[in-house]
Amino acid sequence: MDIKNKIIRNLDVIINEYVEKEIIPGLAVGVVYDNEILYTKGFGVKNVDTKEPVDENSLFHMASVSKTFVATGIMQLVENGKIKLDSHLTEYLPYFQLKDDRYKNITIRQLLSHMSGMPDVDDYRWDKPQYDEDALEKYVKSIKNEELMWESGEKFAYSNIAFEILGDVIAKASGVSFEEYMKVNILEVLQMKESDFFNPNVSKELLTTPHILGVENGYAGVVSEVFPYNRAHGPSSTLCSNVTEMCNYAIANMNGGCFGGEKILEPHSYSELWHNHGSTGWGGYTSEVGLAWFLGEYKGNKVRSHSGLDTGFRSNFIILPESGISVVIMTNSDYIGLKLICTAILDILLGEEVQYVKQSLAHYMAKKLFDNNFEAALKEYYLIKENSFDKYNFIEDEFKFVAYELVEMEKVKEAIEIMKISTEISPESSNLYYNLGKMYLLHGDKELALENYKKSMELDPDNIKVKKKVEELIKEIE
Repeated sequence: MDIKNKIIRNLDVIINEYVEKEIIPGLAVGVVYDNEILYTKGFGVKNVDTKEPVDENSLFHMASVSKTFVATGIMQLVENGKIKLDSHLTEYLPYFQLKDDRYKNITIRQLLSHMSGMPDVDDYRWDKPQYDEDALEKYVKSIKNEELMWESGEKFAYSNIAFEILGDVIAKASGVSFEEYMKVNILEVLQMKESDFFNPNVSKELLTTPHILGVENGYAGVVSEVFPYNRAHGPSSTLCSNVTEMCNYAIANMNGGCFGGEKILEPHSYSELWHNHGSTGWGGYTSEVGLAWFLGEYKGNKVRSHSGLDTGFRSNFIILPESGISVVIMTNSDYIGLKLICTAILDILLGEEVQYVKQSLAHYMAKKLFDNNFEAALKEYYLIKENSFDKYNFIEDEFKFVAYELVEMEKVKEAIEIMKISTEISPESSNLYYNLGKMYLLHGDKELALENYKKSMELDPDNIKVKKKVEELIKEIE
């Protein structure tokens, strides 16, 4: 068996097993190997109610992976002499202003690298989408009462607002709408015929449905009432694409902007896009930021990547440019992280043996909790601990995520139980006891809340936030 067939076989095995074990409605995976498309496949369903299967042409909302396309559009305009990276934003959008005069110093480069000091979006208003062509300009004008968090250029802070502004810059510098510019100058050039930033143009036959966590019929994904679209947030978030077409984009980026005899960028533009502009503080293969792209290393290989998360969707897009390898993963659910499956696929492509992808312990325990009860779930955990703990992935924040999702659904009792399980798993975690205390407080049980806050303080005596909570609760109880 040659190496490519072996990779395909291994991918089929681990991905099918992963989708079967996790509560994922649908998933699509695309792989570029040796600068060629090797693997494009769909798993699961586009909608849990209709059961229509996902395939390689199914379209997913890509969320923040969209930002890398914005950076490409800006660099095209730089190449054409219509934009300068180090020019001030106000040269292109004279109506842009914020509450204090420091906004006048913001440059295009700082917006692209999340170094502008701009805050992030509070509400995307997915439930009240705009479709009109001047939505971006209106949005840029609407943020005039926002303030910079610090001087522009000082440090990294991820900002979706910055990319809505950049989308408006593209529109004004090019003379056409943001979506039209992206379609003609990037998507069509790369033969991404079904991909689009403008939702009304997206094929409804190919589009997958967003899913959120639900507990009405057991612990599972349910169809979201809201689709994440608003033209005011198009640049940061709203590209819809499929794994086949995203592989075209990956190949172009690994080949100096060239794909199928066409070109989206000159090779020298990548020295700007993939130049380290600062530390993210995130570590791993996203430890540094370029222009929209995140930079780092994975097992000695240079990595360029971006991920996405919006209501009902997640995505992950990774390029190893020097190895000719790329992985793109999309799911129509927002509650399952993609990092584990993504790194497992990377390991296979790098020649390692991968037996399985670790399963989320938080989601597995929550499912057991809803299928049975707290005692049964706890008993199951002890069996796992004794026999197969290495097959599960324990992340504190996943337990917190599940608990707070349950609170949103007014399932506070179940949220308490999932946090109790997490403290059994990690009894030395101040953070978990603190959040268990918060759950009890939401349930109206101040005594148990105080007990867990005190436990949290014992484990982390220097935590001022916990100490303050303990003092406040003692006064209330007295």
